[in-house]
Amino acid sequence: MKRYIVLVIGFLLMIGGSLYAQKPGPNTSPSISIPLIKEYKVRKGTVKFPHGKHFLDYQLQCSVCHHEKKVKKDDKFVPQPLTVKKIKELEDQGKNPFQCKTCHGKLNKKDFRKLFHKNCLKCHKALKTQGKKAPTKCRDCHIKNKKRQMIEGC
Repeated sequence: MKRYIVLVIGFLLMIGGSLYAQKPGPNTSPSISIPLIKEYKVRKGTVKFPHGKHFLDYQLQCSVCHHEKKVKKDDKFVPQPLTVKKIKELEDQGKNPFQCKTCHGKLNKKDFRKLFHKNCLKCHKALKTQGKKAPTKCRDCHIKNKKRQMIEGC
């Protein structure tokens, strides 16, 4: 628990310090706010996605999940990273560049579930084959509220 608090404080100081030190220019976007933990309330139990953990502990870039468009390479469509230019363009239009519906339109629950399971599980299963710990079972991420309170209350 102490380690998590230190990570959260460090992450906030890093983001806050970099925004304070930079003057808004052509390559900065001080209006972007990143939730350390994003919650998705679904029927099978609330899923908490720890942005901070993926960003700080695993050194993942935002573009791993957030993409601009897909380009065909070797007969496969490969997502291209979301660029600062595209982020600013969407923000100028009053749109949130990090919401799926901004570019994909309103997705139904089934499409949303497929999208998340495909992206998350693909990465987590690859980590498992490397002998690393990563949640791959339903209950690892989908935790019913009563059980979550017991886990977090320890």
